[in-house]
Amino acid sequence: MILLITALSPMAGVTDRSFRKLCASMGADLTFTEMISVNGLVRKNRKTIAMLPEGEDKSVIQLFGNDPVIFAKAAEQVKDKSLWIDVNAACPVHKVTKRGYGSSLMRKPELLRDIVKAIVSTGSKVSVKIRIGWEDQKNFLDVAKAAAEGGAFLVTIHGRTVEQLYAGKADWTPAKILKENLKIKVGVSGDIFSPYDVVNAYRETNADYIFIARGAIGNPWIFKQSKDLLEKGEFSYPSFEEKRDIIKKHLEMEILEHDFRGIMIFRKFFVRYMKNLPDSHDLKEKIMRITDRDELEDLLDSYFGKLISCEQGGVEGGNTKG
Repeated sequence: MILLITALSPMAGVTDRSFRKLCASMGADLTFTEMISVNGLVRKNRKTIAMLPEGEDKSVIQLFGNDPVIFAKAAEQVKDKSLWIDVNAACPVHKVTKRGYGSSLMRKPELLRDIVKAIVSTGSKVSVKIRIGWEDQKNFLDVAKAAAEGGAFLVTIHGRTVEQLYAGKADWTPAKILKENLKIKVGVSGDIFSPYDVVNAYRETNADYIFIARGAIGNPWIFKQSKDLLEKGEFSYPSFEEKRDIIKKHLEMEILEHDFRGIMIFRKFFVRYMKNLPDSHDLKEKIMRITDRDELEDLLDSYFGKLISCEQGGVEGGNTKG
């Protein structure tokens, strides 16, 4: 039996509790929180604590910072809420790196090793997320080795340099290099938008974990589709009825988690759910202005009702062979 482990990758402003739970229910083997500040946790910041998993059995907490002592304190505080602790050494955003967090840790492999050691000392399992490196220092292998020396059981690499941010094409070759040179587990991330990308990344790198980020926004079906494609050679697209039901379910979850703000938060997901659907432009514009849940659901029912009627007159869903 082929073992493909898929993970919902950590994304700031995206992988909240609702989206994690939804993806877990639709086939994701693991879900990662948004990156959470160790300083905020130790200071008991209310907004930071609200980002932690609750009632989840597939979730991993990703932490960011640069002080091994504070990392250890934060890990001790949250280790019972997570399968393990993931260290963010990959975020390329300037406001993060300028403070010595995220990808800036790749400049200091010894510090990263000490951070991992500090977390391991609390009894927690640890993974690390990295990039290829900086343009003048593509030291991903040395950084990954330092993480392994500290006790990390998994290193995941996003196939871009820090300066690339999320532009250009992701390179999966470094993940293959890590897999060939490390005795620990390896994950691959970057430009994984479809079941075909998942399977190709798996076959090209032999990675133990495939991380799906933006490819899951508006398409939580990607987790099951990927496994179906790898194991059966084909996968099914959701029917319009299923798509409507998942959209409404996700909306409800966001409202339950965030109250009134849940409608606004849901908009970024909704736009992606509607991608490539017929005659959806006007609907998207209307929904971006709506703040009433009932009005929003009525619009969804009206729009999808027409699509469902047409679909049921033909063939529901559809299979795609690899």
